[in-house]
Amino acid sequence: MEKGEHLKRQNRPSMLQLRYMRELHDTKKKRGIQRVIAERCGVNASTINRYFKICIEKGILSEELEFTSRGEEWFGMYWEMYQALMDYLTEVGAREDERQKAAEAMIENTDIHILQLMLNDHQKQKYRRMKEVTVQSEMSVTFRDEARCQVEFAVYKMSRKMHKNRFSMAMHGFEEEAWIVQRSTGRYLELTLKDMTANSRINGTAMSGYLNSLKYEENDQLVAAEISGNKLYIPMSAFKTHRWPGGE
Repeated sequence: MEKGEHLKRQNRPSMLQLRYMRELHDTKKKRGIQRVIAERCGVNASTINRYFKICIEKGILSEELEFTSRGEEWFGMYWEMYQALMDYLTEVGAREDERQKAAEAMIENTDIHILQLMLNDHQKQKYRRMKEVTVQSEMSVTFRDEARCQVEFAVYKMSRKMHKNRFSMAMHGFEEEAWIVQRSTGRYLELTLKDMTANSRINGTAMSGYLNSLKYEENDQLVAAEISGNKLYIPMSAFKTHRWPGGE
C-alpha cells in the first residue's frame, strides 16, 4: 500500500485494510500484533503501523489498539456489509469464482449507504417473492378440493399515466361473475363476454357488440387472451399474487 492511499478513497477502507482490522479484532494479545498481521497479510509491519495510527486519529482504535465503541460500529458495519454482498451475489447467480472479487470491488468503490439501499431493495423483492409463493401454494391447496373458484376482477388501462378513471372501457364487456378455473393446461381466470355499448376514444362514434380481443401483459410483453365461445381466458401465470394486510 502506497503512503497516502487511504486519503484517495473517500474514507472507504480497502478489503486488505478490513482484513488488518479483522485480524486485530480476533486477536486478544496486542503485543507485537503489527508484525503478526503483516506476516499474515503479506505486507510490511510499517504499513500496518501507519494504518493503525490513522485509525487511532479517527477514533476507531485506542492507543492500546483496542476498538472504541465507534470502531466496533464502523468495523461491524463494513464486515457485515461484505458478508451480505457475498450472500446477495450468490442469490443473483454470480459464479463462485467471481463473488469475492466482485464483493471486494463494491466495498472499495461504492458508498456504503448506496450498497445498503441496494441490499434493502433486494431483501424487499425477495420477501415479496416469498409471499407470492406462499399465496400461490395456498391457492394450489384450495384447487385440490375445488376445480372452480369465484373471484372479483377489474380491468385497468395500460397507460402508466395517472387517470381519474383507471378502469378500462373493456370492463363493460364482461359479466360481473368471474372464476379461476382448472384446465388441462393450467389455471386460468375465466371471464364471460357480454354485449356492450361504448363510444370510440378516437372519434366518439357509438359502438356495440362483443369484445373480439383483449391483451394482457406477461413478462413485459403483450399477449392476446384466448377467446372460446363467450369465454375469455387469461393464465394465472400472468398475475402477481399479493396478500392484503387483512389477510385476504
